[in-house]
Amino acid sequence: MQRAAREYARSLRQHRRWLERARARGWPVDAPAPNRFRKQVRAGGCGHARCWLCHGDKLAKRPSPRQLRALAAGRDGLAQLEGELPA
Repeated sequence: MQRAAREYARSLRQHRRWLERARARGWPVDAPAPNRFRKQVRAGGCGHARCWLCHGDKLAKRPSPRQLRALAAGRDGLAQLEGELPA
């Protein structure tokens, strides 16, 4: 909710701008909610889930650093268990 509060003024500006353009073009103004415009600008990436340039690792199903750490921790845990079990 903090992000929404910080971006509230920007959302309202974009919403008003959209309404002005819609009225100038003669479109019927069934105004969408102002917060609709909030998450459309992405800091990193284009925002398209199937973009290979932005999401190549995900689409190629490469493990993330977090997943790699989890796998390494799991292997270490199994190695410790194998050493503790009586033969």
